[in-house]
Order: sequence, then C-alpha cells, then structure tokens
Amino acid sequence: MSSKRPCFDRLRFLPLLLVLPWLMLSCGDGWDAYRDAYNVEPGESPGEPWEGDETVFIKLGPTEIETPLEGIITSNFGGIGAVRLSDLIDASQITTNPEAFRYDFTATDGYNLLKKQGGDLAQLPNWENMQNGFLYPPVPNDLATAWQDHPWGSAISAYNVNLMNGGLIELLTP
Repeated sequence: MSSKRPCFDRLRFLPLLLVLPWLMLSCGDGWDAYRDAYNVEPGESPGEPWEGDETVFIKLGPTEIETPLEGIITSNFGGIGAVRLSDLIDASQITTNPEAFRYDFTATDGYNLLKKQGGDLAQLPNWENMQNGFLYPPVPNDLATAWQDHPWGSAISAYNVNLMNGGLIELLTP
C-alpha cells in the first residue's frame, strides 16, 4: 500500500495543474482594457484657463444659468488644474451675495446631496466650503467635486459628487 501513496500524492495536484492555465488565460486585459476610461493626466495646468465644453447649471430660485467652465482660471488641486467651486459661482453672476447661501449638488444621474443628507440644509456646503471645493475631470468628458478642506469627517464620500458635467448647483437660503 505504501507503493501507491506517492502516486496518489502526485495525482491530487492534477486538477490544479489542469485549471491553472485556464485561470491565467481568463484574467482579461487588466488595466489596459480600462486605461481610456481614466484620465492619466487629468485637468488643465494650474493657473491656466479651463479648456473644454463642460458646463454646470447654477440655480437660484426660478433663475437657472448654464455656466461653462471654459475660460475660468484653474487652481492647483493635487497638482492638477481644477475649477474652484466659488469661481464657478462667481462666473455665473447669479448673485452678488454668495455667502448667504448653502449649496446643493445634483448630478446628471439624479444623485442629490440634500437628499443624501436627509434634507438638512446645515449639512450642505457653505461659501467657505465652496472656496475649498473643486470641479475636476476624473474621466474624460465628465466632472466631479472634490474638497481640499472639509468639515464632514468620514462622510466626505457623500460630498464627492460625480457626473457633474451638465449637473446642477442650487443656491438655497438656510
């Protein structure tokens, strides 16, 4: 019986040896299959005017203004050029008193920050937060928000709103 044992020990690895080549071949293209979906060099150079046709709608009461990012001077956000949210509000010229509002974001897929925060206006960004918030292109032809300084702690992911190219920023009175 001891003479059969080494043979059986080798045979127990046979299924692994048969499956291993199949596993290696089925791994897919890896990163190369997704490279075009990600911007390897995102954004403009800091300090340069934004180039591109991205727009965001800015709304105050019944007034809604489509505001292009093109031409707004970019700020340095993590080494890339991004549009500061406060500069976007200023470019819209929708108000001369931006510090009087809270800012709600609605993405093109319907994600809404105010709803995510349970309708609590106090949880929305104020003007000081908007001066530390940015729009940048995480993928080509789109925009997302990001924040340099944020008071929201671990809930920051709720404030990083994607799909903002064509999205809405609404000014709300607290």
